[in-house]
Amino acid sequence: MIPIENATPAEVSIRRIAVGDVASFHRCLDTVAREGRYLAMLEAPPLDQVSDFVAEGRKHGIVQFVAVAADRVVGWCDVSPIRWVGFRHSGNLGMGLLSEFRRRGIGRRLLDATLTESRRQGITRVQLEVFVSNRAAVAFYEKHGFNHEGLKRNARELDGGSEDMACMVRFLSPGGAPSGR
Repeated sequence: MIPIENATPAEVSIRRIAVGDVASFHRCLDTVAREGRYLAMLEAPPLDQVSDFVAEGRKHGIVQFVAVAADRVVGWCDVSPIRWVGFRHSGNLGMGLLSEFRRRGIGRRLLDATLTESRRQGITRVQLEVFVSNRAAVAFYEKHGFNHEGLKRNARELDGGSEDMACMVRFLSPGGAPSGR
């Protein structure tokens, strides 16, 4: 078996999350969170909470895909539908990749799969929040059709500093492929 960090993008599969992926997804989430730069959380919730999130998500229409290399989750992308009346066409996007799998086209594949399935499930508005300091992610979302909607100033205060968050949105055409409108 090849070392996981040497997996080529073609050797990374993109698929819906399965119950058997939960422990590996938890490790991936925790690794990205502990970088302290990309996610709102600084460590993953306990494994049982992540397991509940995945199980409940499957029941309630969360669209969640994972990137898998050598039977290990190396990234994820999900859209959590908003369940309030009047907002059911909308969902919140979250995603992350282990550092050694970034900038290799895997994020695009994750995003494409997640948006296509979200549209199929009737979600036509996908929104996200991203730290402005995460320029690579902001550029990634812009490149993939997300537009800026606003800014949350001083959204996070941590280690004596504060960070703004960009609010971004992408509209998915109801009858076709995801659009960048």
